[in-house]
Amino acid sequence: MEFNGMKKKIIAAILSLIILQTGFAFAKTIKKEGSNMTRADICKKNYETLFNSQWNPDTGSDPEMMEILQKYIFGEVFTVGNLDIKTREMITVTSLAVQQTLPQLNAHINAALNAGASPLELRETIYLCAPFIGFPKTLNALGVLNEVFGSRNIATPLAKAGTVNENERFIKGSEIQTPLYGDEIAREMQGLPDNLGSEAARFLTEFCFGDIYTRGVLDTKTRELLAVCILTTTGNTETLKSHISGAIKAGNQPETLAAAIIQCMPYTGFPNALSALKVLKNETGKNTVTVDFKQPFKLGEINPYSKYFTGTTYLNRLCAQDDIWNSSIANVTFEKGARTNWHKHTGGQILLVTAGEGRYQERGKEIQILKPGDVVKIAPNVEHWHGAAPESTFAHISIEPNLPNNQSIWLEPVSDREYKK
Repeated sequence: MEFNGMKKKIIAAILSLIILQTGFAFAKTIKKEGSNMTRADICKKNYETLFNSQWNPDTGSDPEMMEILQKYIFGEVFTVGNLDIKTREMITVTSLAVQQTLPQLNAHINAALNAGASPLELRETIYLCAPFIGFPKTLNALGVLNEVFGSRNIATPLAKAGTVNENERFIKGSEIQTPLYGDEIAREMQGLPDNLGSEAARFLTEFCFGDIYTRGVLDTKTRELLAVCILTTTGNTETLKSHISGAIKAGNQPETLAAAIIQCMPYTGFPNALSALKVLKNETGKNTVTVDFKQPFKLGEINPYSKYFTGTTYLNRLCAQDDIWNSSIANVTFEKGARTNWHKHTGGQILLVTAGEGRYQERGKEIQILKPGDVVKIAPNVEHWHGAAPESTFAHISIEPNLPNNQSIWLEPVSDREYKK
């Protein structure tokens, strides 16, 4: 009785930490089919979906422990947060690979396949571990993965997913790393003997982001979500701080990250998971874009056109071009100091300012200050730039009319001198 009472108090404390202190609201991912559905009922449903076998808690050499852990994981943890069952199993595979609990990894790779994860997705999940846990452990996990593939008659090796050549690794890696993390690592590595810190920073850009993050199958948003789970499992809260910020910039919502961390909890234990939740609470409290910045539309994803921008921006596509409206409409959010390159549109552009304070300039003219409610009509082929004020985040709706004949032509970056003059 004392154990059950303590368990309930721990679970209540976790939920209070998340709901009361961070304001996250979780939606059940498993819809209860009736008001009398117990956690054993939910456990049975999830267990049988994942393992393709009937749930029977009274079998095995230690049925009490199995019943405790299965009801807790599949009957409780699986109902917390906004994650689908496939994502939950990919997170579990990640955590088990990091811990090198290989028998359990085998079972959950099978469960992930049963939940709808593709062989390629699971391979990329394991590959992603390499920059964080090193090659020996990653190879152990890949060995288990390929054993499962063999048992299920999945032919190996799988199709290659690399997208960069030898000469592009740093450039392509930087295109992903810089919008999420800036030059944080390069600055921190300065001052090491013989300038070797710059070599370490280069390896991170080329290997982690150039070799791994550029691979197909998983997008950056998913990779960053799984990276948070990897670091939760290792207990490396210092690195976790940066990756929580990066995961949010990549398009993950804080409540999704909280649910992912809780999904790791049965495998890492409470100390690592609770420490990660505290880091999440602290880091999201610092994030001006997602917490303090109010605008009518959602933030969207990290801007896929970031190479044409200075600083971090986000894109939420509101209306795609079609044969009726002949326009494309998107919400663009700029962090402080972020701006476009100089550019022009062959069919013109309209900006509707929705939040924050921004800047707009046409070539050869004075900079204009933009406030919510301002409308900027940009004639075809006029070279210009727009973005946030130095000390304010900024958002506008971008309307590109006259499609499909309206082309965006990107020019040189706006220099700091041009921006601040």
